[in-house]
Amino acid sequence: MKPFEELTYLGQIRKLRQVARAALDAYGLNHARLKFITRSENTTFRVDAPSSAPVKAADELYVDGRYLLRIHRPGYQTAASITSELEWLSALRCEAGIAVPEPVPTLIGEWLAEVAVPGVPGPRTCSLLRWVKGRLLRQRFRLSHFRALGRLMAQLQHHVAHWKPPTGFTRRRWDWEGLFGDDAGFNLAASEVWDLLPQPTYASFKTVADQVRQVMDEWGEGADAFDLIHADLSLGEAENVLFFDGEARPIDFDDCGYGYWVYDFATSLCHWREARQWHRIRDALLGGYAETQPLPEEQLAHLDLFMAARQVSEILWAIDLAQTNPDFREEVDEWLTHAARHVNRYLDGEWWFLASRAFYRKETENRNAIRKGGI
Repeated sequence: MKPFEELTYLGQIRKLRQVARAALDAYGLNHARLKFITRSENTTFRVDAPSSAPVKAADELYVDGRYLLRIHRPGYQTAASITSELEWLSALRCEAGIAVPEPVPTLIGEWLAEVAVPGVPGPRTCSLLRWVKGRLLRQRFRLSHFRALGRLMAQLQHHVAHWKPPTGFTRRRWDWEGLFGDDAGFNLAASEVWDLLPQPTYASFKTVADQVRQVMDEWGEGADAFDLIHADLSLGEAENVLFFDGEARPIDFDDCGYGYWVYDFATSLCHWREARQWHRIRDALLGGYAETQPLPEEQLAHLDLFMAARQVSEILWAIDLAQTNPDFREEVDEWLTHAARHVNRYLDGEWWFLASRAFYRKETENRNAIRKGGI
């Protein structure tokens, strides 16, 4: 039998399906159907349980008897970190009433299932989430969707500002080391990943990283600037938001962690900076946010920098992943060209945000009027 690392992509998926099947036993779903979805940091399967399975009743939030099973990549998230993600999801659902994937405990009340099967290096950590009702828009976006996304972002950040995490809560940090350094979850050392960048891309990317370090040092990490964020509320090719009756519903909290508020904005907007309606998209998202709470003006003045930083971070992640996933290498060159163009345009000043104080005042006045019943 070939070692797991020497199997083809499909061969590895077949082995991981065995892991998924074994994990379902821990949740009492051993007769459920499995459908492979994707393999990235996590390998994910859709789970459809028969009507006789011990499932919760259908409601307006979740599809009856349907779940998402995640097999977590070893070395990317610790068991404690995954448990913390599920604790936040549970709090968002139960305390804030936000439509998020609800974690499902095992039959013995654990959030995680540890599974080992022959031929797969392990054990593997697995988690199960209820399937949120909603649909991916797949580029069929309207400005109203970006406004709904802004409202959602504000709701998440508002909850965090008033939530006390349980003892032992731990998530990754989207600080400088978490974006560009050895805390970014690379398989290689960060210096090795950087050395794989071609010149002059290396120089321009390093300039962005240096600017981010300076800004982060100036801000510090007080709760008024740095706290728990989703960190991947993206629309487009890698959608992590569903829509249901106009409501934005976040999914895929695997990257949630401690970071600056502006990084949430950057991840949502960075792939739309070349859109024909860029300014309207940006203002719709910021306007939706301002309906719930004031915009972080000081941080948003550096939105362009953090959008460029997001591009750099994504490319470093992609280059690292490509070293162990040959099927992924073909996409990296195209991503790199796209990201380098964005970074260079930022450095040339073409994408400078120049946030308008008048815009902030208008949105704040609107928000206050709504709260007072004036609109």
